[in-house]
Amino acid sequence: MSLLLLCGLFAACEKTPPYDVVKQQELDALIIEKYKEKAGLLDLTVDPSGLNYGIISIGTGADFPTDADSIVVRFEARILGQEAAFQSISATDSVTLKLGTAMEGWRIGMPKIKTGGQIRMIIPSALAYKDFGSTDNRIPPFSILDYTVTLMHIK
Repeated sequence: MSLLLLCGLFAACEKTPPYDVVKQQELDALIIEKYKEKAGLLDLTVDPSGLNYGIISIGTGADFPTDADSIVVRFEARILGQEAAFQSISATDSVTLKLGTAMEGWRIGMPKIKTGGQIRMIIPSALAYKDFGSTDNRIPPFSILDYTVTLMHIK
């Protein structure tokens, strides 16, 4: 009985392997490609970072946002392949955030449009919440995120 208890104790102490960015990027890329084929989204551009994006409208503003800017946006956010959005900022609302503190996928994608522009971004987990997930538990670890964002204003 003691031996069984000791074995159980060692098994419980087993550490999870460290997060491997390269392996996760490769896995996410395969999942995204399969999703794009199934959904007919083959026209999305793949950034060297692994971000997949489609510019719906470039916008009419004079400038592209930088990390130093605060941006006012509306968006709809889903976990890739899910019908229901986990967050939606509708046409009557907006959110302001400092681009430099946003998830890496946003810092790469948002500077591709101007005020009034709209972009769809499929963000691999390595450019989002990685192996942590969101603090409110709406987004599980290793989630690939699908955002459609409208840039309302650059501050």
